[in-house]
Amino acid sequence: MKRAFPFLLLLLIAGGCQHDRRLSTQSQPALEAYRAGLTQSEQFDYTGAKSSFERAVAGDSLFAMAWLRLGLVHLQIEDLSRATECVDRAMALSADASKREQLFIRMWYYRLHFNAGAAAATADSLAMLYPDEKEVYLFRGNLYEQAKNFDAAIRCYQKAVQADTGYALAVMTLGYAYSNIGDRDKAIAQMQRYIQLAPKEPDPRASYADILVRAGRFDEALEQYRQSLLIKPDYWYSVREIGNIDAIKGMLREAETQYHTSFGMLPRNRQLEATESSVEGRLALLRGKPEEAAARFRDALAVDTLNVDAAFGYVHALARSGRVAEAGDVLRRIQSELGRRGLLTSPSMAGYYLSASVVRMYGGDLTGALVMCDSGFAYSTTQARAAIYRQMAEVNLRQHAFDDGLSACEEALALSPNSPDILLTLVRLYAASGDHRLAGEIGRRLLDFWKNADPDFAPRNEVLKLLSQKIS
Repeated sequence: MKRAFPFLLLLLIAGGCQHDRRLSTQSQPALEAYRAGLTQSEQFDYTGAKSSFERAVAGDSLFAMAWLRLGLVHLQIEDLSRATECVDRAMALSADASKREQLFIRMWYYRLHFNAGAAAATADSLAMLYPDEKEVYLFRGNLYEQAKNFDAAIRCYQKAVQADTGYALAVMTLGYAYSNIGDRDKAIAQMQRYIQLAPKEPDPRASYADILVRAGRFDEALEQYRQSLLIKPDYWYSVREIGNIDAIKGMLREAETQYHTSFGMLPRNRQLEATESSVEGRLALLRGKPEEAAARFRDALAVDTLNVDAAFGYVHALARSGRVAEAGDVLRRIQSELGRRGLLTSPSMAGYYLSASVVRMYGGDLTGALVMCDSGFAYSTTQARAAIYRQMAEVNLRQHAFDDGLSACEEALALSPNSPDILLTLVRLYAASGDHRLAGEIGRRLLDFWKNADPDFAPRNEVLKLLSQKIS
């Protein structure tokens, strides 16, 4: 949902076909509902957008663009089956639509059927014939990101801004793109511009907060999420992201409350049920209960077999439980699914190789674990490399290659400053190498950060245990 969707960064449902050009419907009520849905989509109000687009197709069952938009809302709430049904319906109805609408629908049809080449070619045709169709540049840029051509993606996002300097979603997308390549200053500048363009909307502050989280500025981020909720108290995304910060700080009960509150603000479907179980799995891991976590992730996959977050979580939980062979089986299924989606050369593979490294590490194949990290680097964005460097350091720790591990942590912290996960790995390295002074210094810093953590927060308890082994 929003930036969390695992294999499509679908920020594109809101800008839409220009409001000032004719859409292929004769129904004024359908057209009004359609335009209301666009506005709600722009605000990431999926419940409202879904209702509006449903009214649009009820008012005109032959309104191809309304069927497409309804499908894209379903895609954003991770209901791929329903999304595909709606987009297929739009494609079937598009013969009576304008050429512009036909191309727009077709590029999404190819995308949902995992034909990236045809989607890209169609988008290029649309951009050539209708260069003012600003949304196509976001679509094309996302395809470039999936192909790991980040410079081309940024150029596309810049074209979207050039096509309409007030196009807030393009500014937001550009901000995330800069963040992904590690250009933190440009990312922050774009998000501040996003706030200026839409000062009365909640998402600009939430998006700015996302960049602050990546920069390790958690308290500042928390303030921005709260500011967004002053604008719209039921903005689900900020509620959820506050939960993520609570979890980072070890306040797991508060995090759980935030998560479930945010779920209540979204349309109910089976995919949301799976997400709820997946979140419970993540919290169980943070409580140091990998077997319980595995059960929750398995519950999620029983509801939604395509939930990639749950699948990766299941791999990690199984590996940490010592069930390495089972984890390997799940990884093979993930690889097969990524292949079906045409993502075997995309940045999604960075997550696959990171998980493969974890499985090999827990299975005792430390050399193979490092090889998997190297493979992950070949597919990752700059921002995503922090997790891979941290994993390398964990492998180095088990090899007693402490200098290599410290170097890997240094690289990770340069990309993700103040990350508690990386700092925890540093404590482990210094404690294992006998440098009790530095282990104690960083450990006490973490304990201060986790001062309000729940008693069963496993990372905090691990640091307390390491400190009790006498760090001076």
